[in-house]
Amino acid sequence: MVLGCATDPALVHVNQGDVLRRNGHFDRAIGEYRAALRLAPDNVAAHNNLGLALAAKGDLEGAITEYRAVLRLAPNMVEAHVNLGAALADKGDVDEAISEYRTALRLDANHVAAHMNLGYALLTKGEIDEAISEQRTAIRLSPLDATIHSNLGVVLIRKGDLNGAIYEFRTAVGLAPNDADGHNNLGAALERKGDTDKAIAEYRTALHVDPNNARAHFNMGRALQAQGKNEDAKRELLECLRLVRNTPNNKRLIEEARKRLVELE
Repeated sequence: MVLGCATDPALVHVNQGDVLRRNGHFDRAIGEYRAALRLAPDNVAAHNNLGLALAAKGDLEGAITEYRAVLRLAPNMVEAHVNLGAALADKGDVDEAISEYRTALRLDANHVAAHMNLGYALLTKGEIDEAISEQRTAIRLSPLDATIHSNLGVVLIRKGDLNGAIYEFRTAVGLAPNDADGHNNLGAALERKGDTDKAIAEYRTALHVDPNNARAHFNMGRALQAQGKNEDAKRELLECLRLVRNTPNNKRLIEEARKRLVELE
């Protein structure tokens, strides 16, 4: 949402920032967005997209500040409520995140990301049936979205429906063969079912697609430890700890990786 013509200097900085952000150059993108805001302090797109870049860098407090600035200027901007909810959830403020997602859905009942993220937040609260309902609603609205099928699979595991979860994960990797998280999740479900060899094959695929996937490294380490391949397991767990972002959402993963490394000493 930007007002102005193509020669608007602030808009030029926003557009340059968007290109840089989409290509992973977050520091340079942040500089462009800040330049836009020096010229136009009320530029909604600059605040919102600065929030996206800061969140990608792990600066959740900075991202939250920018999203709140957006909502002071445009209180009915659905994307800003969803973005704020995501940053709050990453920070560990799940109740506030749920409130933002529900606000987004009051503004747009068919917003796919709001349903999907709400479902994931409800899962962290242990509200399994509601979480399943939200993910299924998201799938109804966007049936070819691999991420939603993968998210539903995660919830179904918590529900105890392992076969249902594997079905959703296979659907996800069928829709997006190069989605590392989908392969990682399928591997985790297969490992729970006792098929460690097939699980390791999925983790290897995940890491081939995304060598920096911390959770896939952790899962690979756990599976190798179960097979008695302790040195290989240690390498995977250490790589997990090197890569993982230290956020409240990742606290359990970090603690478990450290615990397993102690066991392997």
